[in-house]
This record gives sequence, structure tokens and C-alpha cells, in this order.
Amino acid sequence: METEVKPLVTAKPSLIHTIKLNWQPTPLAEPSVDREFQNMDLLQRTSEAVRYSLLSLEWWLSPGGTLREWLRFNTVIAAVLSMPALLVVPLVTYLLGQFATWTALLGRIAGNLIIFPLTVVCGIAVVSAGILFIRVLARR
Repeated sequence: METEVKPLVTAKPSLIHTIKLNWQPTPLAEPSVDREFQNMDLLQRTSEAVRYSLLSLEWWLSPGGTLREWLRFNTVIAAVLSMPALLVVPLVTYLLGQFATWTALLGRIAGNLIIFPLTVVCGIAVVSAGILFIRVLARR
């Protein structure tokens, strides 16, 4: 009876390995014009001609489907990377704006807390000087 030896650490597949597993381009069929092209009205003919031109261009550029797979892959990557940006960036911007507002308010409060006692001390000094001056004039 043989026992199966399992590795202690399972290796995570690398990004390149994952991409290679998911990279499955499918060959494209050569495009053809619709058989009913002559019987179509003007708008349908125009859209069919544009469709045929675009499919012919795609088939000419990459008949094996590699271009289509590359675009699909990059679209998925762009969607995955843009979702956090669209969800997190506005929240962080709002929080930083609030932080800046609160910091400005706290700075103003700190300034007022410094100025208020100085104003009170100056006021007491002026009132005391006035009372002292009146007493000096009253003694004469």
C-alpha cells in the first residue's frame, strides 16, 4: 500500500500562467455579404456594408482571433482596475476635503484661543492703567 505524498506548500499559479490558461483565441470565419443584400432597403444595405467592412478589416488584421482576444482581455483588465478607482477615489477626495476644512477650522480656533487671552490681558492692562491714572490725578 503506497501513500500519496502531498506537498506542504501549494504554489499559487503566476499571473503569466493564469493569462496563458485563459488566453483562448477562436479563429474567425471569413466574412461574407448577406444573400439578401440586393433586396434590402437603403438603411439596411448601408448597415450591412459597414458590418461587412468592419468584419473584413478584423479578419484581415487577425484571422486567428488573436486581436479580438487581446481586446477582450484588455477590456476585462481595464474594468477590474477602474472599478476601485471609480468607487474609492471620490470617497478619498471627499474625506481629504473634509480633513482640509476641519484643519482650517481648528487653526482658526487655535488662533482665536491665542488672541482672546492676549486681548483680555491687554484690556485689563488698559483698564488698570486708566484707573491708576485717575487715582494719580485725583490725589493732586
